[in-house]
Amino acid sequence: MPAIALVVQLDLEPGRREAFVARALRHRETVLANEPGCLRFDVLTSDEDENRVFLYEVYADEAALEHHFGTPWMKRYLEDTGPMIARRRRNRCLLAHG
Repeated sequence: MPAIALVVQLDLEPGRREAFVARALRHRETVLANEPGCLRFDVLTSDEDENRVFLYEVYADEAALEHHFGTPWMKRYLEDTGPMIARRRRNRCLLAHG
């Protein structure tokens, strides 16, 4: 089975971008250091909308993705960032290459 990618669009509450990005980057570091099944994790800021951030994550397989969602650091990240996010849109994709 191909690797699983998540493309997450986050529309932030106004004025929360700096705090959110800082927290997301700490989460990224934790995930990459502790989840060998996470092959890529990027935090992207929109240059068209200051309140929009994207996360691009790639997981080796379904087990790696399920592990990610069940970690204590994921729970803390969601708790910490929940009030910063006005809208979350998650797109689950399969890599068409590699």
